[in-house]
Amino acid sequence: MFGILIVIVLLIVYGSLYPWHFQWRELPANPFRMLLHSGGGVADRRFLADIIINLALYIPLGTAGWLAFRKHRIPATLALAAVVSASVEMMQLFTPGRVCSTIDLVNNVLGSAIGLLAGAVLEHLAGTGLAGLRRRRPPDFSAMVILLCWFASLLFPFFPVMHFLTLRNEIARFAHASVFDPVLFLSEAGSWLVAGLLMAAAGVEGAGLWLGISLLLVPAQFLIETRQPLPAAFAGAVAGFVVFTLVRTKTTLRQSFAGAFLVLLFLRGMAPFHWGPAQPFGWTPFGGFLKMEWQSGAKVLLEKMFYYSAAVWLLRKTGLRRRSATAVVVVVLAAIEALQIHLPGRTAEITDPLLAALAGFGMWALSRHRRSGAELLPPARL
Repeated sequence: MFGILIVIVLLIVYGSLYPWHFQWRELPANPFRMLLHSGGGVADRRFLADIIINLALYIPLGTAGWLAFRKHRIPATLALAAVVSASVEMMQLFTPGRVCSTIDLVNNVLGSAIGLLAGAVLEHLAGTGLAGLRRRRPPDFSAMVILLCWFASLLFPFFPVMHFLTLRNEIARFAHASVFDPVLFLSEAGSWLVAGLLMAAAGVEGAGLWLGISLLLVPAQFLIETRQPLPAAFAGAVAGFVVFTLVRTKTTLRQSFAGAFLVLLFLRGMAPFHWGPAQPFGWTPFGGFLKMEWQSGAKVLLEKMFYYSAAVWLLRKTGLRRRSATAVVVVVLAAIEALQIHLPGRTAEITDPLLAALAGFGMWALSRHRRSGAELLPPARL
């Protein structure tokens, strides 16, 4: 879980300082005093938007901090949030057009506090808190973390639409979009089916009901900045929910689920299936993400972490060892990247196989956390 916490901190720093244009200038004798006495500007709509952004940006840090730290969770997480936020604000002194703000620092710490509360609720639902004392063993904690990636990929960047014109344009694009996009439809159907399986494995009571309620996340994207729901995505989500309700109890289909999901990864990697002349292969990890606008890059990263982690998780459910399941996903993604050399508009690089390897390592770390948690549980009463 510490790995996830580090990734979240890096994403926060990257997004807060993007596009990384630094310019040296002389600072006062006590720059920290400048931070503590800096203001937040005029209380207008933009000021309110900044407050919402700074709160939402640090909620994942608070949640990860609650799950990562074993002792002194609250002070350790709040101290980490304060140090990261203060460091970012001080670095903005060297960024043209940016200012450091005490209000941003306070909102960041408050956001991490909200994340701490969310982490406590998540741990309770996962069975490692008070609810876990009534169980023989905690449920699949890695399934809960993969669900978090799925949820975040649907709603990132968690910032609401502030203008009615933006909402109206999104609705217009939805109305004129293609009703059926095969790859998007299959992607959404597969992701929602797996989300239901993950809910059941994570110990969520009434997984079918909660998955049905989660369908509201698709139209909710109308209210989130930079998101654009499409008819094919909503149809695929409904299809995935229906399939889950029909097959959720049929454990004999686990191998079919895993195989179909690997085929889905191949289709997603090869679309739109236009062959062209060979292009260079990128050996720099995360090179494509570093060239993207930070919000788009973070969304793609969350989405890929969900799909690759889910693929490893599904293969584990077929009986494969974690190392073998990870190797299968890495090989499939490496083959896709090798073929993408001939796909115009696609970037062939080493990042996706590396992400799959990191997903397998993360699941191994979570399994160790689960075993250590199970040792602390009292014997179940029969």
